[in-house]
Amino acid sequence: MPFTLLLEVADRSLIEQLVAGGAARMGLDGVLAERGQRAWPAWVRGAAAKHGFRWSLRDTFDATWWPQGIDIAERDGRRILAVSWFSQPVRGAERGVRLTFVDLRRPRWPRYHHVLLMEPVRLESGEVRLDPVVVHAGGIAWVEDRILVADTFGGLREFRLDDVMRVSPGPFGYPIVLPQHARYRARKAKGDRGMRFSFVSIEHSDSEPRLVAGEYGDGSRADRLVRLGIDADGALIADDDGASAPLEMHEPGVYRMQGVCVVDGTWYVTSSNGERGRGDLWAGYPGNLTRHRHVLPAGPEDLAYDRATRRLWSLSEWPGRRRVFTIDPSHWPGG
Repeated sequence: MPFTLLLEVADRSLIEQLVAGGAARMGLDGVLAERGQRAWPAWVRGAAAKHGFRWSLRDTFDATWWPQGIDIAERDGRRILAVSWFSQPVRGAERGVRLTFVDLRRPRWPRYHHVLLMEPVRLESGEVRLDPVVVHAGGIAWVEDRILVADTFGGLREFRLDDVMRVSPGPFGYPIVLPQHARYRARKAKGDRGMRFSFVSIEHSDSEPRLVAGEYGDGSRADRLVRLGIDADGALIADDDGASAPLEMHEPGVYRMQGVCVVDGTWYVTSSNGERGRGDLWAGYPGNLTRHRHVLPAGPEDLAYDRATRRLWSLSEWPGRRRVFTIDPSHWPGG
């Protein structure tokens, strides 16, 4: 196999020490109970993009935070979108990644909440410090109570939603944080270049659950798509040595891939064409994907599937033109 992933679970006593020191564990339900910020209905360029909304003006035009990954889940009867953003350094300081949870109870007028991802670290003094999780977060996968975040050549980071907490003072002005629970560290095989975890999603089918991941590239190498086995709780299936390996790997011949989602055996892939060029949607199976050219807005990113509405969700990243939108996959058949 070209790579394996090895699970490393964080020391849970670090999180308990944060709580004992005054951090208030609130979980995702506590976050959603607050008012949050309002998103607004918005028109989206591209024939495949429907029912879009935009962020607040500040988040729409912000050149520091860039939206990347997306997934959707149902919680207590309501549908919640999760979106990952990576931060450009600010005066040389890394801010890492934030997750945004969007409450879709009013789909045209949703409200949303930012949560900063942090990694707890024990200092020599015995105190616990929260460090930014500095990854690109190009894709996320939400299953049960955990969210997996793509870590490029590092593998995957795992976060448990029950660990969301309020801290004071809030790092970089974010009072609500989510400490890292674990990571799946990637180990490349001898002679392989190493898997680039540019995006990740949960496969939607009637068979056993699986994780799908892929690579972004500029055409200088063959970019790959992989499937990984996961159990019902969302943990990667490992061998006796604790290592997880891909079930299968494909080289679909598509470059600048940004997101993938597999629905009942059909693979959907987004790809970008620069800041000014509209994006493409691909559908079918690796090696036999149909290209729907320029049907997405410029800068399309990750993909997710909403079984309740039978729609794909995606988003665009460029400041001033950032949108979150749905796609009806039945209108865009595969090869």
